[in-house]
Amino acid sequence: MLYITGTPIGNLEDMSYRAVRILQEADSILCEDTRVTRKLMTHFEIDTPLKSYHDFNKEEVTESLIEDMKHGKTYALVTDAGMPVISDPGFELVSRMQDEGLPYSVIPAASAFTMALVASGIASYEFTYFGFLPKSSSKRSEKLSEIMHHQFTSVLYESPHRIKNLLTEINKIDSGRIVSISREITKKFEQHVRGAAAELLSKLDDEIPLKGEFVVVIDKYEESETEFTGQPKDHVTSLVEEGMRPKDAIKLVAELRGLKKQEVYDEFHK
Repeated sequence: MLYITGTPIGNLEDMSYRAVRILQEADSILCEDTRVTRKLMTHFEIDTPLKSYHDFNKEEVTESLIEDMKHGKTYALVTDAGMPVISDPGFELVSRMQDEGLPYSVIPAASAFTMALVASGIASYEFTYFGFLPKSSSKRSEKLSEIMHHQFTSVLYESPHRIKNLLTEINKIDSGRIVSISREITKKFEQHVRGAAAELLSKLDDEIPLKGEFVVVIDKYEESETEFTGQPKDHVTSLVEEGMRPKDAIKLVAELRGLKKQEVYDEFHK
């Protein structure tokens, strides 16, 4: 049996009774960083053995874990904070459990991105979770351009030393876009700030300390009617200049204007 067990993202009082019981009863707990998980175990007086399971060893240990569970062993999978598998290792193990027809269950807990979305004041009927942006500057610019032209609300994670750079890039593309920043969620200095990109950028370092992990919620892209008056080719060109890949820009322009993608492609490449 495998229990995919959610843990608190900051405030230990958010730990559920069920999660504590599962961690106590499991034969072993699979965790990213044993040092981090051991603090949680100590707080709740749980003495279940810990076993490392992370991006660097998951391929080596997954099959042995499957064999253990075939022979009756029970594991609990946790992450350093929040729900396992979300932007963390684990989906491969769940996939193998499915392949082998082995039982597993999910023990719920908070995820920072859902809590930030709820606290943002930005419409959440349709949204896309993007996780962390790529580290490569070129790939990062491409992804951010895609996000800034996305037709749904977007949610992403950012580190404190990159948040200013992120807001600067957002500001260059659309300084008036409504953005919400959440930090230190469930902790003592929890903070949620919403406003235009330019406004939030001006508040960094002052009203918004560069401490803690950040969750950024970006309002959806809305194309004004006046932007459709130009030629599709010019529209694609402007998106490419903002950092979007030509094929993505062509697809977006076709969707926004109700045109066939091939038509836009042909015009752009004339």
